[in-house]
Amino acid sequence: MKATIITIGDEILIGQIVDTNSAFIAKSLDRIGVEVCEMISVSDDKRHILDTFIKLQNKTDLVIITGGLGPTKDDITKKTFCDYFEDELVVNDVVLEHVTQLIEGFYKRPITQINKDQALVPSRCTVLHNQVGTAPGMWMKKENTVFISLPGVPFEMKYLVENEIIPKVVREFKRPYILHKTILTYGQGESLVSERIESWENNLPEFIKLAYLPNPGSVRLRLSARGIEKEILEKPSRTMYFL
Repeated sequence: MKATIITIGDEILIGQIVDTNSAFIAKSLDRIGVEVCEMISVSDDKRHILDTFIKLQNKTDLVIITGGLGPTKDDITKKTFCDYFEDELVVNDVVLEHVTQLIEGFYKRPITQINKDQALVPSRCTVLHNQVGTAPGMWMKKENTVFISLPGVPFEMKYLVENEIIPKVVREFKRPYILHKTILTYGQGESLVSERIESWENNLPEFIKLAYLPNPGSVRLRLSARGIEKEILEKPSRTMYFL
């Protein structure tokens, strides 16, 4: 199962903030056997977002989008979802009740129309309830690709990933098992390590990938295995004892 992560926001593209959302989502997906093949950042522009959706349609199983779901005018993801899925925005009563309780009960101020508009979602979407904020997540499927939209606020995104997305993906998708093992070497550079283990690397099984992660004075070798049979991936192999 393959996934793509999209972050929306000019603040990322101009370097004003660092995109930590993608790293968190990728690590969470990897833990349940979903392979992230691509991370993309796009501007707050409907055409750019739609073009990206079109490019990914049926080429990946899962597209997770963060950003563009707030109450301000530059938050355009919901309207863009409606355009892409040929849908319309409707009020979700459960979300509206939650937003009202949050604004009037917790923040102790009258709710405004801009707050109420957070309860507008595409009519055919599955709402992912955001208990720690006002912007709900949205889950929609078109042909062979599921599109999931999340708020860009990190703590809200993390809540939805951990409590809504990961459990739902586990329930609804068949996924391979992924295992990572890291070997730490010292005293030799990347090229020397590569030469030393060349024959061993060439004989690795097809389901194992090797990545070199160099640092000054050391090189980490990360072995990544993917497969259906967990027991086979975890079984000790003589190929591990090469140094």
